[in-house]
Amino acid sequence: MKKLNTRQKVVFAMGVLGVLVGIFGRFNDWEYMGYFPFFYSGTTMMWIAFLPQRKSCCNPFKRKAAQKS
Repeated sequence: MKKLNTRQKVVFAMGVLGVLVGIFGRFNDWEYMGYFPFFYSGTTMMWIAFLPQRKSCCNPFKRKAAQKS
């Protein structure tokens, strides 16, 4: 696992908390729409924490500056 910066750690921790609330609600017989949004948003936040940084993004369609001869 790569090193995460502080923002990514916070988002990942919020995602873990959301998943835990969703699992808790599932096993305590909450309604489906009571626990599923927590679970779904938590798993999404955990996934988002591992996306590459915007700085390291490569755009293959970006035009390159014209070279001077």
